Amino acid sequence: MMNHLLLYCHLSNHSFNHALLEVYSKELEKKGHPVIVRNLYDLAFDSVLTEWEYENSLEGQYEVDVLNEQKHIAWCDCITLIYPVWWGGMPALLKGYIDRVFSYGFAYELDGEDPIPRLKGKTAITICTTGTPSEIYEENGMHDAMNVARNLSIFEFCGIQPIQSLYFGNVILAGDEKRRSMLEEVRYLAQTQ
Repeated sequence: MMNHLLLYCHLSNHSFNHALLEVYSKELEKKGHPVIVRNLYDLAFDSVLTEWEYENSLEGQYEVDVLNEQKHIAWCDCITLIYPVWWGGMPALLKGYIDRVFSYGFAYELDGEDPIPRLKGKTAITICTTGTPSEIYEENGMHDAMNVARNLSIFEFCGIQPIQSLYFGNVILAGDEKRRSMLEEVRYLAQTQ
């Protein structure tokens, strides 16, 4: 049994991203895994890293909302990000969450310029949707670029092992059959956890 933290970042709870979240979380729970969902829009999480936070994180001082999110990250064995790709990356709210919560002293430290990861032993999964067909992002290297930017410079930097990145393309124009297939892929992913 693994503790799963799902970081969901879409402004609509009527979106296909939310359908992916529902299927994934319910399937994990069916398998007996404890699951916590953090809906960043519902939380109204402040994504702006302040100068105070930036400077005081070096002394291990964090805002209350950040400490609360860090407790969830410390609790989990696996972090799953679920979000739409906007402008070639994650939504600003999710990036701001990472800026604030994956802070110095909690997620990593430095020995000179060498990073010391502090979240070893955790794994990460990413489930993304795009309006662009996946074949285009595969051909032009966007999936690879997003994987490197996220997996290497965030997860691995902090000691988290990325184990799966799913991209569902053309979701705006996809028909019901295609969307059902995407939901089944997410269901299967949850069943293998």
